[in-house]
Amino acid sequence: MKRIQVIIIGLILSACTFVINAQSDLEDLTFTAMLKSVDLSKEPKAANLIRKFQDLEARQKLMNGPLSPKKGVCTIEAFRNKEVLLITIPAEALFSPNSTQLSENAAKLLTPVKRYMKDPDMFRVLLVMHTDNTGSDEYREKITEERVDAVAEWFDNQGADTSYTFSYAFGDDNPLVPNTSMENRALNRRLEIYLMPGQKMFEAAKKGKIDF
Repeated sequence: MKRIQVIIIGLILSACTFVINAQSDLEDLTFTAMLKSVDLSKEPKAANLIRKFQDLEARQKLMNGPLSPKKGVCTIEAFRNKEVLLITIPAEALFSPNSTQLSENAAKLLTPVKRYMKDPDMFRVLLVMHTDNTGSDEYREKITEERVDAVAEWFDNQGADTSYTFSYAFGDDNPLVPNTSMENRALNRRLEIYLMPGQKMFEAAKKGKIDF
């Protein structure tokens, strides 16, 4: 009997070690590798179900709240063959100029994203901060790092499960448009939130039903 208990405990510890190692491995991935970390290409039926689920999530949840593009602030679009949802929030809607402290209005825009952090690895949430080309290289790197850290910390302080939330500071490396005017620079200063399917969603989709 004791031997059976020891074996069961060993299996539990092994499973826990696997999860921890999996999360640790994910943290070491580049942004591009992270977007490819759940491969749906070999499971077309599961991939199609995930696309339908993501479309429904966007239309029923995101499009009807503070992040709705109808309000003229944020944008929501499908990404990576419609398997990933991409929310773009202007930096000015979250931070005062040159500030790395979240503004009072930020909570209203970030709160809808908390639902995607309630069930570990159902979603993998990628937080990507960008800026324009003004200031030194060091300044651009620093402000995007501190801003994305502030967003991640906000979710932590709100009690969200951020074990599958990953932060990236891109500086001005990926502008949406050329930094040739004040309007263009404002477009380039942004937070992108990628809601990509996690392994748990993928496994549910392979069984033919996603409950969330």
